[in-house]
Amino acid sequence: MSNSHNHSQNSSRAGAMRLPVTKLPFVGERSDGRFGYWVLPEQAEEADPRIAGRTYAAWFLLFEEYNGQAAADDLMDRIEREMPSRYPSVDRAFLRELTSRQSRSSSAA
Repeated sequence: MSNSHNHSQNSSRAGAMRLPVTKLPFVGERSDGRFGYWVLPEQAEEADPRIAGRTYAAWFLLFEEYNGQAAADDLMDRIEREMPSRYPSVDRAFLRELTSRQSRSSSAA
């Protein structure tokens, strides 16, 4: 029974499961009413921008895992075109976290 459960998990993961871009917390409607790929929600004054940036980076990495490198590259191109946001410290934390992850995975290879 356990083997069939694991097999169904693996096959569904390798199948057509996708994380829609609209589910990402930084994608949505901009203040001008247009759709945007780097639309940050209101940040509390006392909020640590590093936490928000790392959280958005984690979401981005989930998107990459589910949708593949090509989709992630396309999304990053769109995000970079919309930067800087009204929270540049969150932008920097987001990019720093992704760069840090890439360099760690490159050195492990």
